[in-house]
Amino acid sequence: MKEFNYHRAKTLQEALCWLRDFKGDIKVLAGGTDLVVRLKEDMVKEHHILDISGIGELKGIYRDEGYIHVLPLTTHAEIVESPEVASFAPILRQACLSIGSPQIRNRGTLGGNVGNASPAGDSIAALYALEARVKIVSCRGERDIPVEDLFEGPKKTVLSPDEIISDIYMPEMKDDVRGIFKKLGQRDALAISVVNVAVKLKFGSGSKKILKAIIALGAVAPTVVRARKVESALMTVQIVDFLDAPDFTGRLMNICGTVREEVMPISDVRASMKYRRDISVNLLYEGMLELLTGAGR
Repeated sequence: MKEFNYHRAKTLQEALCWLRDFKGDIKVLAGGTDLVVRLKEDMVKEHHILDISGIGELKGIYRDEGYIHVLPLTTHAEIVESPEVASFAPILRQACLSIGSPQIRNRGTLGGNVGNASPAGDSIAALYALEARVKIVSCRGERDIPVEDLFEGPKKTVLSPDEIISDIYMPEMKDDVRGIFKKLGQRDALAISVVNVAVKLKFGSGSKKILKAIIALGAVAPTVVRARKVESALMTVQIVDFLDAPDFTGRLMNICGTVREEVMPISDVRASMKYRRDISVNLLYEGMLELLTGAGR
């Protein structure tokens, strides 16, 4: 492992100063679950490491004016254990529960998972479905963007070298909203996703109609994908008539099958392109079946 200069920031402002001063030659260390491995394998070109793990103002979960905020240094374990997340962003809780081993969940952070920009990142698909936004700060100021606009490709975001994520927040899920997260990995929760799916549905009065559908899939393209054709098809469905139809499951599978046209998977050591397409349909079908029959939240 090559030598590097280690800096430990105590405050957000101090971290921003380091990022400004060593712009382009400094790497941020949060939970370290990914970066430490890359350092050991000499895969990091930067000469400076900025440890932000001790910045208290970047940790925590709170509610404010209809939104739930999960600050970037909050660990996956803290998200899983949070009653606020369980009540108002259960899709995120399900996703974080699926990440790695308990040791990884205790160390890994939401901001680190998002900043790592892996197309297979479990929390990222959940944040898409939850319509999350991210606040980005630097010494030059701050900006606020939808999470969908953060990613440019595998391991690549729109963050400038001197910027850092300071907040991740999303609208609270109300009683008329249901959601679910599903994942297939080679070894279940310990594995990187072969495919993951996050779904959020907003229902009309009496749950008779789907007013809004958001479906996000991970590990099926260079970035997380929105299944917009499936979303549009679901909004034409009259729930009662749909569920009572004798061919209900077949019709639902046909709608979910449209996702084949929207994903662009690759073949790699974890799965083939065809297998990922098939699993995308099956996971989405299973999730939709649970949500429409009342099993999801």
